Amino acid sequence: MSSLNPSEQIELAVDAVQRFSRRDFLKLAVGSAGLAATGFLPASAAAGIPKDIRFMGDAEFKVFQRLAQVTLPVNGTKFAPLSAIPVMQTLDAALLGGMAPHELQGLKAGVKLFEDAPLKTYGKPFSKLGDKQAAAFCDAWGNSADALERGLVTALKKLVTLSYWANPPTWAALGYDGPVSKKWGLPPLGNAPMPSE
Repeated sequence: MSSLNPSEQIELAVDAVQRFSRRDFLKLAVGSAGLAATGFLPASAAAGIPKDIRFMGDAEFKVFQRLAQVTLPVNGTKFAPLSAIPVMQTLDAALLGGMAPHELQGLKAGVKLFEDAPLKTYGKPFSKLGDKQAAAFCDAWGNSADALERGLVTALKKLVTLSYWANPPTWAALGYDGPVSKKWGLPPLGNAPMPSE
């Protein structure tokens, strides 16, 4: 059990999400492609929580799924539909699966706070809000004077967005055909410093 209070746990989780870098994103993309190719990440999930979700409970799954629908309104556009991309599986395996237990606990506390917060204004949890209400709620928290609300909604949206764009089938609509290092046969340099000018 953590000695941190729920607010401190949430702040710790938000900090962990904010540390994701471009390099982390590319690693996530390569890992997601490998998992999808082996069949561990199905192209679409049936109703309810898929069996391969290991780090999210039903409550977190509902919130992240609803947030993906609101944050990534791609259906009916040139972009890959959410039903064709394993967003929740990528989020669970590649992002949440890599979090330290205390960070994951803090994130789950933040997700619960986010889910319950609209009850006061809308009379229902976030996962039950309509599109306009959910978008308005996200915007209100994104523009809030409360740093915790701003940080939490930013972190949750970042997790969902990374989990969508990390999947190679989403790249074609952007004209991106993957990392050039593979295409050009560049050897990996690990964490080598950039050359000086």
